[in-house]
Amino acid sequence: MLNTKFLWLLSITFIALVGMRFNVGILAWVMFVPLLLLVREIENKKSWFLIFCLIQLAYFIQISKIITDPMPIVMALLFSVPMALGSWIVLWIFEKVRRRIGDSIGIFFFASLMSVSEWLTFYTTEFGSWGSMTYTQLDDLAFLQLSSLFGITFGSFFIYLSSAFITVFIVNKDRTQFIKPAIITSVIFLLFYSYGVIRVENGLSKGSHVLVAGISSNMQITPHKIPDKQYLKEGTNILIKKTKIAIERGAKLIAWNEGATIIFKEDESKFIEQVQMISSLNNVDLFIAYILPVDGIKKFENKYLFISQGKILDEYFKYHPVPGEPAIKGTHYAKMGVLEYANVSGAICYDFDFPVLGRELAKKDVDIAVVPSSDWKGIDPIHGQMAMVRAIEGGYSLLRPVRGATSYAFDAYGNVRASMSYFEENDRIMMASLPTKKIWTLYGVVGDIFPFFLILFMMLIGIRVYFKNSN
Repeated sequence: MLNTKFLWLLSITFIALVGMRFNVGILAWVMFVPLLLLVREIENKKSWFLIFCLIQLAYFIQISKIITDPMPIVMALLFSVPMALGSWIVLWIFEKVRRRIGDSIGIFFFASLMSVSEWLTFYTTEFGSWGSMTYTQLDDLAFLQLSSLFGITFGSFFIYLSSAFITVFIVNKDRTQFIKPAIITSVIFLLFYSYGVIRVENGLSKGSHVLVAGISSNMQITPHKIPDKQYLKEGTNILIKKTKIAIERGAKLIAWNEGATIIFKEDESKFIEQVQMISSLNNVDLFIAYILPVDGIKKFENKYLFISQGKILDEYFKYHPVPGEPAIKGTHYAKMGVLEYANVSGAICYDFDFPVLGRELAKKDVDIAVVPSSDWKGIDPIHGQMAMVRAIEGGYSLLRPVRGATSYAFDAYGNVRASMSYFEENDRIMMASLPTKKIWTLYGVVGDIFPFFLILFMMLIGIRVYFKNSN
């Protein structure tokens, strides 16, 4: 057995380096090996408490990588504590069960338990899918295509399996019983990965395209206070001017970033009339995202207006405000507009961290999703690439204009059709040609069926353990 202190160091290092900013993707495949080796030796409550402290420290360092201005370092605890607690509970359950069922089945029980834990996090909580292991491979488009089959938990399952197999090969002198399942699992993964390679290589979107534009606001809007009216008026006029420039360049669909400006209640009617007139006169479709204060900065509406030919097709409120964001939570998913060139709908920023919401668009046969967003340097370009996975899952194109990070336009395979950095000198107008035809995906039809199979498998294991203890 390896030295315990060395395993502690490896555990912290692997978790800290994997995921988020400065991600070392290859380490994801061995990330849990040191932890799995450590928990095998635990015999008392004190050791389990120390493991929790280890995991908490590691995740705090991992989350701290994305904490940059204007985010305070304490924000890392908001996510690291629940992530560490969840991982610790899952490891505790796994080890208790493994000691009863053995390593052969334990390998698959671990991967199942971790994958289901991921799914439950984004399905039942407001923390979204940030902890998904699939996101450690955002630079591997072929791997990400697995999400078009059974969602992000499918790819994560294979990554967890890797750590489990390596662990049992390290601790068992007689490895013959694990060779066959390891080979079969590897072959199955390679077949699915090959599917991803072929899908990307042949992922040329046939049919018509539409010219779109993503506009990023110059205004510095922070959660600390509302800027003065003159500053907001000048900034809003600049957004209007850029919208007209995008129209001159041929854009048919134009979107502003999340909270691109602040409009006060007494000025909203006049503002809406202005953007409706622009849409009507120029026959363009607009996603106008802005903030409307209700109680100053303490409570506000974070929304967009979807306007086509001068008519408001949808007034959408952010469905998943970020934990701590004092925005009024939306009560419904975005409506779809059946436009002359495509079916179009959307969401706002953090909404797309939830695969369930992304799939809702796929179920509506959306061809293009528009997701106004606002990020910060610490999550650039990760957050935009995470949204791209929703496009792969649902089979639609994605326009994501952003303030404070990189704006993107993706096709349904995750190919970058355009990008624009917020930190470079540019006019903050991103132009892109996007496919207007949705691509069929299995995930768009069956949804998160894969975690249910894993739950069924774990239930069977639980029944086996129960009857084994009864005897």
